[in-house]
Amino acid sequence: MRTTVDYQFDWTVIWQYRGLLLNGLCYTIILSAISLVVSFVLGTLVALGRLFLSAWCAWLCAAATELFRNIPPIVQFFFWYFAVGLDGLTACVVGLSAFTAARVAEIVRSGLMSIPKTQFEAARASGLGMAATLCWILLPQAFIRVIPVLAGEVVNIVKDSSIAMTLGYAELSFQAQEIEANTFRGFESATAATLIYAALGMLVLLTVHGIERRLRRDVRIG
Repeated sequence: MRTTVDYQFDWTVIWQYRGLLLNGLCYTIILSAISLVVSFVLGTLVALGRLFLSAWCAWLCAAATELFRNIPPIVQFFFWYFAVGLDGLTACVVGLSAFTAARVAEIVRSGLMSIPKTQFEAARASGLGMAATLCWILLPQAFIRVIPVLAGEVVNIVKDSSIAMTLGYAELSFQAQEIEANTFRGFESATAATLIYAALGMLVLLTVHGIERRLRRDVRIG
């Protein structure tokens, strides 16, 4: 004998609890934006350290990269929150930034290594200092080459920010569960959160694609 579950969808709860979803979206954007800036700055510095600093500094940067990119984000979140004692938002930012920075470091390093060595030598021979050579010659080219891969990391930051709900941070997934707890409409709340995440990811990819096209066009015009 086969039984069926007669589930009646009620999408009005999404509009009724739209405030929770909007608040969750704002918190998701805040966490993602802070982690994005921190991880890209740290990742770039680590990549430069591996290529242009002394041997022991390069080894230290490589060890940090391997350590943080091979520890799952949720473990890092718990470590900074429970072991170190940081508050929820700070633990989420540190954990997410450390994990992403390790991945960004490898991406930026590969972009720098793809640039012919003769460009570095020519810049130095023309009288540019190390900082100017990196900032005006090497890093812009490296970022242009790896923009599509970095776009994937931006999307990953948005997705991984959902782990913050395990620490009670009221981001989008947390608010979706709150709606489910209040209405017992888990399918509707999960669907709404999924569509918002998908829209965020698509917006990021379209924005990065536009930036890439603009930068490549500027380079060609030169």
